[in-house]
Amino acid sequence: MPSFTRYLLLALLAAPAALALGSPSAVPIPPTRVRRSFTADAADALNPAGLATRTLVHNPKDLHGLTNGQRLARGLPPRSPAFNTRRRRAAASLVPRQSAAPCALSQPTGTIRVADAAGNALGFVGRSANNFGEYGVTQDASDALTVVVRRCDSNDTPFDIEAVNGLASFPYVGAVVGFASTDDNIRAGSFNYAYIAGAASQVAYGRAQPVSNSFSSATTTDKDAETAIWTLSDTNALALTWVNTDGGAVTTPSSVHLLYVPGSSAFTLTGDVTQFVGTFGEGTEVAAMLGILPVCVKITDSADGPM
Repeated sequence: MPSFTRYLLLALLAAPAALALGSPSAVPIPPTRVRRSFTADAADALNPAGLATRTLVHNPKDLHGLTNGQRLARGLPPRSPAFNTRRRRAAASLVPRQSAAPCALSQPTGTIRVADAAGNALGFVGRSANNFGEYGVTQDASDALTVVVRRCDSNDTPFDIEAVNGLASFPYVGAVVGFASTDDNIRAGSFNYAYIAGAASQVAYGRAQPVSNSFSSATTTDKDAETAIWTLSDTNALALTWVNTDGGAVTTPSSVHLLYVPGSSAFTLTGDVTQFVGTFGEGTEVAAMLGILPVCVKITDSADGPM
């Protein structure tokens, strides 16, 4: 009898502990949340997050650092020789000169100035691309991207722009489909976008093509690109045209918009500013102007003195 009483007492003492272990807590413990700023999320969404990008090589900052072959390939005159005698100049003047460009229009060299919608100067398109191979802004004129305008017959026909001191393997300044874009179309009602970046070769005017480009090379993410996107007004204002997959074209500033995204140090094209900013958190609409550089060829005389 005493042993039975002892067992019963032990069972009664153990019952509350068993019930406590088997029942859920009356006060639930909320999960721990990791919060990030919207700006950081937006920057990650515009470009792939947590990705180790490949380093892209840039051409020399100073045009004098280019070889004559590189200068001629970019439509620039060769460097002057260190010595140029009076006799050589006289002989050269007798040789008939031929234009290197078969186009009716000149192909000037210049930089691209950028201003906001109110006309406030923001700086220049910079020569140094970000880690994703996208061009951004610089306030330093000496660090501006120098470009050659590859127009041919008309300022109104979309043409290519070639960078002289920008990305070495991707000289054509074009537009590359954005990482988060749902397709290759830029239109109203969509946040879709394209980066201003470099392409390895020219793409004929038309819808985006799978050409090698700086964004895809830096991220190993295949994206299509267009290069014949530029037109020029009589006041040297640059406009950009994007061709959608159905062949329809949209042009700045009426149906496509050029934005600068400070958090990503990148220019983008989008068809809907409200949708873009609502998705990525920021974006300032800008306008681009071509600043044509004067062509200066320095001649160093020999001991013969001036003519």
